[in-house]
Formats: sequence, structure tokens, C-alpha cells
Amino acid sequence: MRSTSLAFLLSAFLCTIGCSDDDGAGETGGAGPTGGTGGAGATSGPGSTTSGSGGAGATSGSGGDAATSTSSTTSGAGGDAATSTSSTTSGTGGSAPAARRVPAASANSLREAGEKANPPILIGAAISGGGLNDNNYKRVAAAEHNYVTAENEMKWDALEPNPGQFSWGAADNIVNWARSNNMKVKGHTLVWHSQLPGWMNSMTGAAQVEQAMRRHIENVMGHFKDRVNHWDVVNEAVLTDSDTGVGNPRMRPTVFFNALGERYLDLAFQIAREQDPTAKLYYNDYSIDARNEKADFVYEMIKGMVERGVPIDGVGLQMHIGPPNNVAGGEDVAYNLRRFADLGLEVLISEMDINRCGNVVSASDQLTYYHDIVEACFVMPECVGITFWGINDGRSWLNTWSTARCNGQSSQSLLFNDQYQKKETYNRVLDALLGR
Repeated sequence: MRSTSLAFLLSAFLCTIGCSDDDGAGETGGAGPTGGTGGAGATSGPGSTTSGSGGAGATSGSGGDAATSTSSTTSGAGGDAATSTSSTTSGTGGSAPAARRVPAASANSLREAGEKANPPILIGAAISGGGLNDNNYKRVAAAEHNYVTAENEMKWDALEPNPGQFSWGAADNIVNWARSNNMKVKGHTLVWHSQLPGWMNSMTGAAQVEQAMRRHIENVMGHFKDRVNHWDVVNEAVLTDSDTGVGNPRMRPTVFFNALGERYLDLAFQIAREQDPTAKLYYNDYSIDARNEKADFVYEMIKGMVERGVPIDGVGLQMHIGPPNNVAGGEDVAYNLRRFADLGLEVLISEMDINRCGNVVSASDQLTYYHDIVEACFVMPECVGITFWGINDGRSWLNTWSTARCNGQSSQSLLFNDQYQKKETYNRVLDALLGR
């Protein structure tokens, strides 16, 4: 908001050079506001799974809601969509109203709603190689999404099963299919404690671990260069006593941390930037969407990286809602998205599903969460993408992951049912994307 004194002085100055009876045009409106890894921590299952240099000009502080914040943001290292219409300020005279993403007037698909928004927002899905053998799966995936994350095929054990020996076939199939359908691809994931081949997981010694990490990042990014320019560089580096993000947040004791200490985070991003100067580089984690100890710890960790000049472009909030992870509403998600964005970074919802296992989340709560969480991201131009972790309920990784408490039953966690028909969850997401 402009201050009264500033407006008065500006008006007086203009009148010294000639006032008219007509009102001025005033401020132009900006577009509206705008992070997995399947699930939690050390027990993540097979379906699991995200350079700004200065703080943004935002001043919303720690209690602001993304939808109502009056802070402005600087462009930082955000993507094209994230910064094309957001408000900025210069100097020290207060902040301009926060820009808000403008929804499309109408749309017949999630993809269309995202593409017609101003600025556009990517609508993604985790895609599996097995799913691409199903014509209905491919039809829905291509019609509704323009952003792809490989569900498992680009993880370390799939790409480098033996030291220095790479297997590209399954990942190439997903990347090539996505590109043939005009979809962007986010590589997932370069450095993660889970789904490592045995040889890497048992490695010791700083020099050996660094050499292996460097080789993997350089080869993987080099192979997909010019086809994949978004990367989850480090995934789930932080551990808490509970998968809900509560209790004793700390660096996870992985092969990388044990050998290199916390500097492995900086090093991974630096290697990735050296390999591809133009790629978007993200940190990705679960249960950092609610107001909890893990979210605070990760925020301070990322803030430190930004202050050190580490080439990080954004943060992905996985958004696995329901057992065993936390339950977060729209206001909490908006709060966390905003404070990461205020560091000058892009933010993403990177692996969204909301499961109803164990009756922790009711059917009505699920609809509310889907609408309000998607809305919290959509209104922020800095929130550049929303990815759902799968296409339909029948193929959800949660169905067979015991920690999710589904007991072999459908998690009912996604937007399409087993027959690829749209569910009410789909309608609520589309409503949020259209500003309803």
C-alpha cells in the first residue's frame, strides 16, 4: 500500500507542472500471488519421490498469509512465470501490494487452467514407466498436465546401479514421452538417502563420497541436458522424531552427511550449477507445509544457503497430507510458501496427495484441503508449479506402503478413480485454479 504522505507529496509535485481535472491512471494491477518423494523420512516407499541471492523485498514477516500479504517480492532467481507480473519496490519507502496470479476465465482441464492463468502455472504429475503402458493413463496424464516428474525411474538406484555404469532406458522413455506431449520435466532426484544402490549406501570417506556424488550429478544432468532443466538436487536432508515434522529437527545421518557434513548440501547445488548454468535447482522435503519444528529448521537451513550464495532456485513442499505425514490447512501452507518465497526463491507443491487411510482425514476435510492448499499456491506468482503424486487412486504408491495405514486398501488420495473418472477432488482443484 502507498503511504498517505507519499501520495500527497507526489500529487503536489505533479500540480506544480500542471494539474488537470482528470484523475490519473493510478497503479496497474499485477497478476496474483504465488514445493517428493513419496512420503516420509527413512521409510519412504517405492512411490516416493525439489539462485536467489538476496532476500526479496517482501516485508510480510512470519505471520503473513500468502493470499493477503501486502509485501512485494524481488525477481531473485525465480522462473519466468514467477516473476513476470509480480510487484517490486526499490529504495526503502515501504512495500507495494503483493501481486496476485489472475485465473483464466474458464478452462476444460487442469492443464488449460494453468496455461491460461496470468502468469501461467505448471500442473504436474508423477509418471511411472508402467503407467505409460496403459492408454487411459497416458490419455489423462497428457490432457491434464504439462509437467512431469518420474516417479522412480530417475532415482540413483535406477540410473546408476553400479559405480560409473548408467542405465538410461526407463528414464529416457518417460522424458521422451513427456516432450512429445509438450510437457516440461523435473528430474527427481540427484541426492537422496533412500533408493540408493548398496554400493553407494555403504561408501565411506569424504573424498570417495564427494567423487561419487560429483560423478552422479554430472553424468545424470549431462545426459538429460536440454531435455530436463528443472531438478530436485537434494531431497529430504532433514529428519525429525516424527514424520509429522515434530521433535528434534536435525540433519539426517545419510552417507552424504556422515562423510561430508552439512556442506554436502552446498556442494551438490554447486556441482549442479556447474553442470547446467541455466537449470532450475530445487530443495525438496515433506512435512514442511505445516507450522512445525521441521518447517522452521528447513527455513533456517535454506536461508543460510541463500545468504552464502549457494545457487538454489527454489523449494518444493511435497504436500503428502495424511498418515504418516502431517495434516496442513491452506493458511499454514500459505505461510510457509510465503516465507520461502520471501527469500527470493521459487516455491512449488511438488508431490501432492491427500490420503484417507486410518480415517485421519475425512472425505469432507480432503475436499477442503485440496481446494485451499492449491489456492494458497495458485494466488502466488512465486509458486510456479503444482505436481500431484500420481494419476489415479488405483496406482497410488500409498496403497501398498504399510506406514500409510491403508492396509492394502485404496488410499483414495488423488483426483481420478480407478477407472480414470474425475472425482470431486478434481473439481475442487479446478475451482481453486479458476479462482472459485
